[in-house]
Amino acid sequence: MIKGGCGVLGRTTYGFSRSSFATSSVSAAEVAKFDAWREAWWDARRNPLVGMNPVRIRFLMETLLQEEEEVSDQPPLPLEERKVLDVGCGGGLLSESLARLGARVTGLDPSRELVDVARQHAQHHPLTRTIDYRGGVTVEELAKESNDDDDGESFDVICVLDVLEHVTDGDSLLRAAASLLKPDGILFVSSLNRTIKSYLLAILGAEYVMGYVPVGTHEWAQFLPPDKVATWVKRHGLAQVQVKGMVATAPPPIGNWNWKLDPVDTQVNWIGAYRRR
Repeated sequence: MIKGGCGVLGRTTYGFSRSSFATSSVSAAEVAKFDAWREAWWDARRNPLVGMNPVRIRFLMETLLQEEEEVSDQPPLPLEERKVLDVGCGGGLLSESLARLGARVTGLDPSRELVDVARQHAQHHPLTRTIDYRGGVTVEELAKESNDDDDGESFDVICVLDVLEHVTDGDSLLRAAASLLKPDGILFVSSLNRTIKSYLLAILGAEYVMGYVPVGTHEWAQFLPPDKVATWVKRHGLAQVQVKGMVATAPPPIGNWNWKLDPVDTQVNWIGAYRRR
């Protein structure tokens, strides 16, 4: 059994059949690739996601609180009592940020090694020690168990950030995630767009020229345009709220991975919000 609490809504099928989540979208090769990053996960010089994390949180907070003030201007724990699922949590970057904002966070990742890193790092702060990390668990497995259980789990917010381009079946993953959302819950997705610009910057530039990430970290064919994701989630009962680009304004060696949200430029990195209807 997968460890976890009980959802307040009882069975969370939302029209999904029990057999919907029998398969996994996990790529063993991708898990092994990110296992090799375990020592560098929290190193801002070696993991660009460390620098990107604040702008992802900014987008989440803008959407959830429906205002554009800085997180520091909000109440101390603006996400208090919200249940959040972080799919593909890795070493815990996003999970920890959400927990520090008061959320009750569950972090899933198929990599047990990265989840061990996340658990160890979470011990540094009292709010992050409460994160429920589950290594070796996929969202399809959690969805199947929740749908088979009268008291299955459900979440106010589900995050699938920088995950879809590393799995074998993004539609299957999003279907499972959608089934775990409460009514009016929000799904957040981020990925890389499949454009010439993304190939030049994210693969040729970041991997081969500058060496920001190891060669082979990404496959351009796996990148996903926002409209494709919008089509997938619409089939699973979600409506798009907003989509923005995430643009690096000062990558090394110029700066320290400074990012901004852009309402127009989704040519490379983008992030979207989708509400259960």
